[in-house]
Amino acid sequence: MNVTDTDLRLLRVFKAVVDAGGFSNAQAILDLNPSTISSQMSALESHLGYTLCQRGRSGFKLTERGAALHQYVVKLFHSIKDFQVQADELRSCLSGQLRIGFLDNVISDPDSPLREAISCFVRQRDNQVRLTLDVLGPRELEHGLLEQTLDVAIGIFFNELPGLTYRPLYREREVLVCHRSHRIARISEVSEQARCLPTAAKVQRTFMGEREFPFSREKQGLVVANVTNVEAAAMLILSGEYIGFLPYHYAREWLESDELVVLLPDRFIRFSQFSLVTRDQATTLSKPLQAFVRCIPHQENSSLAPV
Repeated sequence: MNVTDTDLRLLRVFKAVVDAGGFSNAQAILDLNPSTISSQMSALESHLGYTLCQRGRSGFKLTERGAALHQYVVKLFHSIKDFQVQADELRSCLSGQLRIGFLDNVISDPDSPLREAISCFVRQRDNQVRLTLDVLGPRELEHGLLEQTLDVAIGIFFNELPGLTYRPLYREREVLVCHRSHRIARISEVSEQARCLPTAAKVQRTFMGEREFPFSREKQGLVVANVTNVEAAAMLILSGEYIGFLPYHYAREWLESDELVVLLPDRFIRFSQFSLVTRDQATTLSKPLQAFVRCIPHQENSSLAPV
């Protein structure tokens, strides 16, 4: 197959359809109507000489050849991206693209180096880099790095995946809290508070799983609300019906106004490790990524010292 500009355009449509899981879902990604997507997919199949997918009432499904081609297409566009990065680096100025992903609501944490690192990076001399910032969960951050839709990620990660390099940055202090109207907030005895905690309705961040409440192994009678981010957790806790962990820097305003109450601070204050993650060092870092990493404080920063 001699790949032309038209073929690349059609292959991008094919990749978008597969990544979206069907023609309808790909409309928003491609900004095309279903009939146009269908005709372009048919044109690609006609050019290739074989069927790529089955579509209809039974749903979207790749053929065996379609699945194999998709793998090749992913590699092709990764190679094109690598070429673009390498070509940009031949310029004398700092150019290209840097895509940064990070966990939500870190901007108010004085220990987080991200804001200062971005400030340092954008002020570099002759910097023409196009920045893209994404707020994502840990799994999405790692997936973005592996799929090369992100260049660097900062977040909380419990398992190190092959192909990625993890560097500890700082630890975030978290406190177990409830609203002042919650029944446990009105209990003065510490032992009684502790007795009520396991059966209290809780907010659990999905990426934390059972790590969120290690003291509540029994699930019978336990109500848990699952959330994907800190703001959603705070919303439920402030309703007065749930308890949950919040980063201290994020909850500080409500704590100082006594709207939130810290529960058993001697037992349930914890620290979550934030790490900076890139693809393996075996892959040469782009110049923009190297420049950004140099703006991140070293691990010897005092915020990393044991508490």
